[in-house]
Parts: sequence; C-alpha cells; structure tokens
Amino acid sequence: MRPVLPNWAVNLRAVSLSEGLRAFCAVALPLLLGQILDVPQLGLAALGALLTCYADPGGPAARRAPAVIAFALIGGAVYGGFGWLSAQSVGLAAALAALVIFCTSFVRIFGQSAMQVGNLVSVTTVLALGSPDPHMLQAALRGANFWAGAAWAAFLTLIIWQTHPYAASRRALAEAARRLSQFSQSLAVFAATAGAEATFSDHALEFRGTVREAIETARSVAYETFRRRGLVSPRGAQLSLRLESFERIFGGLIALSEQLESDQAARADCVKPLRLISGWLAAMAPEIEADKPLDTPRKHASLGRLRASLKALPDTAELHALAAIAEQFAVLIAVAPPAGAPAPMPSPAGLRSQVISPIRQNLTMSSLAFRHALRAGVVALPVLALTTRYGGIYSHWATITLVFCLQPYFATTMARAVERCAGTVLGGVLAAIIGLLVHTDLQLATAMLPLTLCAFALRAVNYSLYVAVLTPMVVLLVEQLRPGESELYVAMSRVVWSLLGGALAVVATAVLWPGFEAPKLEAGMRAARRAHAGYAEAVIAAVLGQGGWPAADAARRAAGLASNNLEAAMARALAEPHKGHEHAMVRAAAVDAALRRLAGRLSLLAVERPQVAPHEVAVWREWPGWIGGALRDGATPPWPELPAGPGAEDLARLARQAELAAG
Repeated sequence: MRPVLPNWAVNLRAVSLSEGLRAFCAVALPLLLGQILDVPQLGLAALGALLTCYADPGGPAARRAPAVIAFALIGGAVYGGFGWLSAQSVGLAAALAALVIFCTSFVRIFGQSAMQVGNLVSVTTVLALGSPDPHMLQAALRGANFWAGAAWAAFLTLIIWQTHPYAASRRALAEAARRLSQFSQSLAVFAATAGAEATFSDHALEFRGTVREAIETARSVAYETFRRRGLVSPRGAQLSLRLESFERIFGGLIALSEQLESDQAARADCVKPLRLISGWLAAMAPEIEADKPLDTPRKHASLGRLRASLKALPDTAELHALAAIAEQFAVLIAVAPPAGAPAPMPSPAGLRSQVISPIRQNLTMSSLAFRHALRAGVVALPVLALTTRYGGIYSHWATITLVFCLQPYFATTMARAVERCAGTVLGGVLAAIIGLLVHTDLQLATAMLPLTLCAFALRAVNYSLYVAVLTPMVVLLVEQLRPGESELYVAMSRVVWSLLGGALAVVATAVLWPGFEAPKLEAGMRAARRAHAGYAEAVIAAVLGQGGWPAADAARRAAGLASNNLEAAMARALAEPHKGHEHAMVRAAAVDAALRRLAGRLSLLAVERPQVAPHEVAVWREWPGWIGGALRDGATPPWPELPAGPGAEDLARLARQAELAAG
C-alpha cells in the first residue's frame, strides 16, 4: 500500500482552455479599464473577478449559480467590513476573522462546492485585514469595488459564457472508461505471464480500487447533474445507461480475474480478447468526453472482432465473463439519447434536513469536520493577530497558505503543504524573472492576462504547476494595487510567508486533535468485513432465488467502497507517525487482500450463477450464516457441508478467504 504522497503527476487531459479564456476575460476588463482610466484601485475589481472565477464549481448552471452568487455577495461585504474593522482594532478583527475561518472550514460538511466557497471567503477576509481603512465610507467603496468585479465575473460565467451542463459527467465517465481499459490491459499481461498468487493480490489492490473510485465519482457527478437540472433529459438517460454498462463490465472483469488465477490453462486463450476489450475502452474514452456517437462502423467492426475471438474459446467460466462484457459493448453502441419518459426524482428536502440537521450532527468533537474547523480557527487566531500587527502588508500569505494546506488528515495536510510550497517557490522565481522584463503599468497588466489564462487552464492538471503560475499572477496584481513595489520583494515575501504557513499547517495537524488513522484501522476493518458479509449473503440469496441480482449488485458496490475506504485509511496511516501500530497496519493489509479475493470469487459466482439442485438448497442455506459470522464476529467453527454439485469450489474458496479476513 502506497502512502499518501505529493502528487507530481501532470494530467494533460484536464487542460481547460475554455475555463482559462473565461477567467482571462473576467480579469481583463477591470484591469484594462484601470489602465485606460488611470484608476489603479480597479485592481480590486480584478481581484473580485479572479476569486469569483475560482468559486465556480463547474457542472450544471443550477449547481454553479448558488456558489458563484454566494461568494460574489459575501466577498464584497467581507472585504469592506474587515478592511474597516482592522483599522479600528486589530485584536477584535483577528478574533472575528478566526471565527469566520472556523465557519468557512466547517461548511465542508455541505460538500465540495461549499468547501470551495468557504476557502475563498477565508482568503478574502485575510486579504481585507492586510488592507485596513479607517474611513467607513472608503472601506465600503472598496467592498463595492470588489463586489463589482465579482458581479461581472458571475454574469460572465453564468449568463454570457456558460459551460455545457453535462461536460463534467462525460469527463468523469471517460475517466472510468480509461480506468477499465487499464484494468483489462493489466489482466491481459497477467494472463500472458501466468503470474503467481502474490502477483494477483498486488494486481487486485492496484486496479480494482481505482476503477471503483472512478465509477463512483462518475455516478456522483451524474446524479448531481440530474438532480440539479430537474427531470432527467434524454442525454442524461444516455449517461446513466452507459454508467450502468461500465458497472457491469467492471463486474465481468473482476470475475474473469478471479477465474484466471486458478485456471492456468485458460489464460493464453483470454489474452487476445482482453487486449481487444482494453483497446475498445481506451478508444471509447475520448469519444465519450467529446460527445461523439459510438454507433459507428469502426465500433461495430471492433465488436465483431471481439465476438469472433470468443467463438474460438471453449465453453468455460472465462467465456461467460467475456461474453457478458461483449454484450455490454453492444449496449454502449446501441445507446442513443432517447426521447423517453423522465425518471422519478427525489422530492426536495426541507431546510431542516438540508442545513440544520448536518450542522447539529457535526457539532461534536467526534466529528472530523468539526475538529478540522476548530483546528483552523484556533491556529488562525494567533497567526492573524501577530501578522496583522507586526508582519507587514504581505504577511497575510502565511494565513492564506495555512487555510489552503490544512486538511482533516495529517497525511493529506503534509502532501498539500509540500505541493503548494514547491509551486510557490517555483512561481516566485518566475515572478522575479517577469519583474526583470516588464516595467510600466501597462506591461504589468498585459503580462497578468496570459498568466490568468494559463492558471485557470492548468488548474486541474497539477496543483503545484497551477500554484507556480498563480504566484506571479498574484504578484503582478499586488503591483497594480500598490504601484511602485518591487516585484522581487513581493515575490520573495510570498515565498517566505507561504513556507511559514505550510509549516504551521503541518505542525497544527500533528498537534491539535490529529486524529491519526493507524488507531482507527480496526474500525475500518470491521466496516469492510461487514460490507463483504452482506455481499456474500446477497449473492448466495440470489443464486438460491431468494433475492434479486440488483440487490447483489448494490452489495457489490458497497463492498468495493468499503475496501477503498480501508485502503485510503491505510495509505494515510503510512504517511503518519505510526510507531506502536505496525501490527494493526500489517493485519489491515492482510484483511484487505483477503476481502478483495473474496469479492472476486463472489463476482465469479454471480457470473456463473450455478443451478442449485433442489436437494442441495438446504446445504447452500447454511453458508451465508457461516460466512457472515466469520466476517462480522470472527467466529470460524467447522465449515458447513459443501454441496456435491456446482459451486462447491466457490464456497470453499469463500470460506478460506473469510477465515483469513476474520484473523
């Protein structure tokens, strides 16, 4: 299990020129007006426009509008109010700002969009503290200036330049196709090299979790799109059907991987079909993302080659799994935006269930979100008080870096601090170089515009690279607000204070309510075992005709998510100080491997669907209770009787893995 490390990977597929151009236009107008009218303070409007563009979560307009409008309204009020308050009393302003940071950190309980807006409100608050104004009217005008830029950016993003409402869903679905392609290709390599059992375990850990994560991400993005847009549209129905096909392809690949491990004779026969499946999925991903039709002669020809390769295989369990995958490809080709009836949508929840209930449930020290918010507020208070009074006009970058680097987990805080500080240092060097090349106000404003375009276009590509481009952009914006400042001094100030903020974030997460993962691994193992017990019971019930296969599919998803959660906890634990918990971590790795293998055998059982003879039904009925008892309670009495007909080997393998997982 790999620990949580800084992410240096560059995902070029995530480049968004449209988003970059939109941010470019949002920032360009106030900057150019400031130069033409000789009003440097229009840089505040550019700042408001810039931060409002960051508040846009993407996706359907109904989902984006609350976040963008909320920040535009709150941002102007916060900037004007705290600018005036910091000139009256630094201590009071710092205390109230710390309270704001606590609240804006706590709103992560409402999801990613709320967390994004909360972070930006915190940034605006800290920036306002660094620009005190003792005159209430002047401070109000500064807030109105900020609000005007934010309103312009909101109008641009929501009215003039809207993004496609289903683009986010298509991107997530395309990523799921790529993950499935990688999974299939790895299975082909596994089949060709006849890997040992240890190789299979490594393979399962490396690929199954990432595919499950990609499918669940696509599912959540698609559901959010459907929910926010009201009735499901024909295109939404198309996305939903494709997502279901990917889920079934994933189940078929898991079943095939389980069978290939034990049936060495069939491995060579499966290499060619698996490579065709991998190529099919890899070619499909960019077409889904670009919204191109899949019902093309080339796709039909590829499906024909896959079916022809399957006809040459003997009638085995591997053939059944491959044939099931091929049929899902046929479904993917045939799916077109139907004019069908809308699917039923959930009734809107009231204010109590949407807002009040989550707050009440999380106002406790047992809540990870509450501890994180409390940590942010407690650490921010002295940092704000000291930097605002003694640190100088650029010391606010320490608090801003602290806010962005602080995460609920120590491991993720460490990774984010390293990524942000590395990007800031690189960006400081870039800002110094730009400062040597540009000198006039017009040149500075002009240089900032391509930086804005690049920063937003690269925002999802790599975090450190994004921060590296963001840093000179912020430096030049400060130069617009404070003409005459040395770009080198501004850049060095940002680097030094950002490094301090990143270090404070790491120390705070390690000292204040750290919530390390290693002591919680036992709870994670119990949850994963319970989910897999439910999966086993659902599959055996479906085999016996006492339950439906849709219920088994839902249980498979729950088991896969539980394994992903356990593996994520293990990865975080490896990046934390874990002295004294080595035994628990080793045991968690063993339990996770056993559960992955148990899930693979259950997927194979679901594909084979053996016919149980009437006289053996009673024998099968003993097994769900035995497997559930082993996984839930650790009870491993002697095995029940194995059936004489089909499925005996499957039940024996399930029992062995359940015993291993029970410890």
